[in-house]
Amino acid sequence: MAELSGHWTTTAGGTGHQQTSYTQAQLSTAYRVLAGCGNYEGVAPRLGGLLACAANGANTVSVATGGAVVDGKWYYNDASLNVNIPSAVGAGNTRIDRIVLRANWAGYKVAVTRIAGTDAASPVAPAITQTSGTTYDIMLCRVLVTTAGTVTVTDERARALPYFHREGGSATNWILAGTTNYTHLVNVTMQMGVATVGFNNSPTSDEVTVTFPVAFTNAPVIFLGGCASTDGISTSPVFGSFRSPTATNFVMAGHARDDTSITTTIPWLAIGYQ
Repeated sequence: MAELSGHWTTTAGGTGHQQTSYTQAQLSTAYRVLAGCGNYEGVAPRLGGLLACAANGANTVSVATGGAVVDGKWYYNDASLNVNIPSAVGAGNTRIDRIVLRANWAGYKVAVTRIAGTDAASPVAPAITQTSGTTYDIMLCRVLVTTAGTVTVTDERARALPYFHREGGSATNWILAGTTNYTHLVNVTMQMGVATVGFNNSPTSDEVTVTFPVAFTNAPVIFLGGCASTDGISTSPVFGSFRSPTATNFVMAGHARDDTSITTTIPWLAIGYQ
């Protein structure tokens, strides 16, 4: 099947992704995409390879399987596809292209599309088009290409998730304090777990390293819960603290009221970019 999108009218004789009638399988595919999305545009979370882009040899970028919504049109790709990236031209030049999903109302389809940049010593990324009902792009990646055809890929996907509002001191560093209000649409996620800490006749536990199930883009905001653990003699209130948060892990320690020897668990929650 490769690429498919909809729903389109059937008045132009099957141009693009029009269907005389949508099959049960095609409708199921559409609903899988839409059910995973919490916004009117962006890559569908948890579907296939999330349309991830990667260098695939000289002059080639691969786009993984996955789905998306582009200005209200659903899109699905069930096979990895390659996009040709022509080499930059001119001594000392490079070029930045963009790979997007483009909804084309005249062509009745949504498809992976390359937008060519301009060869230059200091190139800039080309603009995308977002005209609803005519031509509408959502970004997948930015591609820097040399005169030798070497490509470097920078992810530009936004997931179709609800808006997330946050106050802080940086648009990307979530652990920097501040009073600026930020509204995030891309890739905000939550992860949680429970860590085991042990006490040996000390109010402070040995430190343990907690590794996130999936790495964040930057160090996330971390919240720790408290618990009451029975040591066989008394019930000791236990509270957690942490240090050294990174995109992949943090270090946790527990603190008890007294010097009893116990082992306990402390829940944690992390929120940030993924």
